[in-house]
Amino acid sequence: MDETATTTDVVVGLDGSAGARTALAWALQEARLRGGVVRPVTVWPEDRPPHVHDAGIGPPSAADVEGDVRSRMGSEAAEVAAAAGCEDVPVHPEVRHGQPAQQLIDAAGTDGLLVVGSRGRGPVRGAVLGSVSQQCAQYASGPVVVVRDDDAAPRAVLWQEPASRVVVGVDGSAGSVAALRFAEAEARLRGGELHVVHAWTDTVSGYGGPPWERPVTTLREQADAVLRQSMQSAWRDAAPDVQVRAETVEGVEWDVLTEVAEAADLLVVGSRGRTGWSSLLLGSVGLRCLTFSPCPVAVVRTPR
Repeated sequence: MDETATTTDVVVGLDGSAGARTALAWALQEARLRGGVVRPVTVWPEDRPPHVHDAGIGPPSAADVEGDVRSRMGSEAAEVAAAAGCEDVPVHPEVRHGQPAQQLIDAAGTDGLLVVGSRGRGPVRGAVLGSVSQQCAQYASGPVVVVRDDDAAPRAVLWQEPASRVVVGVDGSAGSVAALRFAEAEARLRGGELHVVHAWTDTVSGYGGPPWERPVTTLREQADAVLRQSMQSAWRDAAPDVQVRAETVEGVEWDVLTEVAEAADLLVVGSRGRTGWSSLLLGSVGLRCLTFSPCPVAVVRTPR
């Protein structure tokens, strides 16, 4: 099943920060590829209502203030769209009230793609991953893309070119299979390469016993089998319509994925893999990838 076939709405959080503008530019490019619309969303926390200046003719109504905010959001979107070459992408600004992460998640729903910056205007300025972006990745019911805006992120992004590359990590779990299908669709939109990676470690000889108990060749063969099974599970009906590079790499999963993702358009991970507590929606691998990836990261929820 094409994970993006019905996902034409791209919801992006705007809070006036540089990170949000970078996320908006990414969302506009993505919507152009999908033939969809961008819905920038600004959220006013309920405990901090908007400050309104009295211009001498009485305070404006809430509707007037919201209209002014939507107008400024539209102007910002038009400016970013012009710089990104996406002037033809429809933009529908929204203003919501409540907890920011929850409102963004509700706006995207199950079918929309939610895009957020890695950091916003939160109180912890030194944080690499802000609380809103982390909460969206943890609790959204649909796919979430976190776009970084710092010195570690590459400035030149390939979009619809043969040199484009989408990286996805698989481990045989249902979450990674869903991530693989999503990544295939993203690679197809870009006309680029799908790079499928399964990371494995020699934990037996390292910590569980002497190296002769289980040869490394056997562990590598098992890793190859997991990679093949993941791809077979994702493409039972037909072969992928993209160029595919698949490999197993020895190493810690998040280190391998963030290294392979260097200069990639997108890194895709499942919301949970085969490790961690089942009650967590975002596993340790996903969280570390969000924190250290050199490119935007998509977190894909396992279908219920």
